Amino acid sequence: MVETGAEDRGERGSAGARASGGVQVIACWQTPAGAQAAEAVGAAWAPEIDLTVDEDVLALATSIRQRCGDQLWAAVHAAGTVLPGFVDYQPIAFYRQVMAVNFYAPVLLTQQLLPALRQTEGRIVLVSSVDGIVSLPGNAPYDASKFALEAYADALRVELSFCRVGVSVINPSTMRTPMAQAFFPAHRKAWQQMAEDAPQGQWQDLWPGEWLDRYIEVNTQQLDRIAEDPQGAVDDILHALEAVRPKFRYLSGRLAKTLFYLLWLVPEHWSFRFKRLTIQPPPPRKPK
Repeated sequence: MVETGAEDRGERGSAGARASGGVQVIACWQTPAGAQAAEAVGAAWAPEIDLTVDEDVLALATSIRQRCGDQLWAAVHAAGTVLPGFVDYQPIAFYRQVMAVNFYAPVLLTQQLLPALRQTEGRIVLVSSVDGIVSLPGNAPYDASKFALEAYADALRVELSFCRVGVSVINPSTMRTPMAQAFFPAHRKAWQQMAEDAPQGQWQDLWPGEWLDRYIEVNTQQLDRIAEDPQGAVDDILHALEAVRPKFRYLSGRLAKTLFYLLWLVPEHWSFRFKRLTIQPPPPRKPK
């Protein structure tokens, strides 16, 4: 999402409220349904974009700068994809796809929009994750992309401070969204792909199909219990856009402010023990 002509930076609300309040919102989507929903709540433009194609990202940046006359107030990078699975059965193509959407696309788009953001001394908001500060088992491609985004944000913030362009990072915990709720069943996609690529691979000794079924069942129930209202993350994004002094980092959600913050600070061997216990049920080991 990008905002142009933002004159009233004190207004709060949803993207629709921002649009109705005189702010021109450009909301980029992957699907026609998403684009239609954005337009329905007042987005000035809702282009469909494949973030894995550099040429499409460059064309999008050119169109945005033309539409705003190089007067861009903010860029919010909220697009993301996740392809979970344990490293034994993670195809390398899954790493590339996740990095393309979660890391390379925001880096390329930001670079192209910087001239317009410098004109307004605007804002850049990068939606990372608690997985960007605490890596968890079973999600290495996503976590790697978010750790990369965190490093990029740190460098970007310092460099753009000379231009008075603000950079904020949002770290949501597990939110009640379609992507999060489909997380554990999506393990099966990686498992099945590896079963096709390496059907006789030793990886199945540690992660057999019957274990995977139980793992998905147990953890989907657990996720339903801990998932939080995404409005908290939305409120933090709006604060980063509108506050006179936005924070460098927003830990969004109760678990982000408690459990994940603690895991971020404690000695690594403590967090290692906790993370190991999150793999429930543990994988069965076959006798040698």
